[in-house]
Amino acid sequence: MANINNYNLSYKPLYIYTENLNFFYKLNKELKRLNIDFEILYTGRKLPTLSSIVLTTLDEIKKLENIPEKLVILPYSSTDNFNHYILEILAAVKIEFKDFYSELTFSIDPGTTHIGIIVFLDDFYLHAHTIYEKELFIETINKYIICFQKKNLNLLRLNFKIGSGVIPITIDLLKKIFSNFENRKKMKVYLVDEAKSSKIKIQDKFNLIKSKHESSALIIAMRKGIEVNIRNYLKVIKYGNSYNQNYYGKDEISFEPIMEGSVKLKEIISRLLNDDISLSKSSQILEEYNSNSFDI
Repeated sequence: MANINNYNLSYKPLYIYTENLNFFYKLNKELKRLNIDFEILYTGRKLPTLSSIVLTTLDEIKKLENIPEKLVILPYSSTDNFNHYILEILAAVKIEFKDFYSELTFSIDPGTTHIGIIVFLDDFYLHAHTIYEKELFIETINKYIICFQKKNLNLLRLNFKIGSGVIPITIDLLKKIFSNFENRKKMKVYLVDEAKSSKIKIQDKFNLIKSKHESSALIIAMRKGIEVNIRNYLKVIKYGNSYNQNYYGKDEISFEPIMEGSVKLKEIISRLLNDDISLSKSSQILEEYNSNSFDI
């Protein structure tokens, strides 16, 4: 495993080709906010031949000639949802460009004043949010679902991992999830023991995680939890261990012994945020170390 100090964000090369100043202004603002570097392709400049992404408008795409096979063109139309376009760019740059994605995972840290949300697309880290109003919770989640579901005839799989630290907030958010996606197929919800998650300091040199709530949500994502549904979640919360021998607190990965100084944990989190490994792989690595008495 490479040393954490050698890690750089492995974003794919990104170029902007446009003479549309309004499009460029909006795009420049969002890419800077997301800390995504880009270069400008001027008219007459040869297109890059290596695997890269070019952002342009639908009207200007016809000006691009002899497009290399490895080049991905993401055109924007004035009728498109610009926020969705930004999410599509983020997915293509950070993870991989696909015509269709198959799975969204939302890891949630329910707080009394803030809610941390980490979003994974096809099992890879995509983005983090801190929600200051509970009313924005479903709105934020729906933004991703609508964006990556459109034009996809196959229903996206949805996974929700929600921490159990603040029970009233957890119950309220679970109610919102089940009421808004009551009849949805391909959906799983997990209740996760979030003990000590807020005390684990994440060393994020990329500044992708911007609050302690997002940090907690990231730790929650790497834990297994127990699957719950609309019929049993209140019982699982109420009765805990006595309800199910596989209760969400049983056999969970313990991070406590390596909270402060472990290079191993820092590397795993760094690789996860850098999309060098998937969420499933990160959990597997931690579980293996845990079972081998490394006390992770």
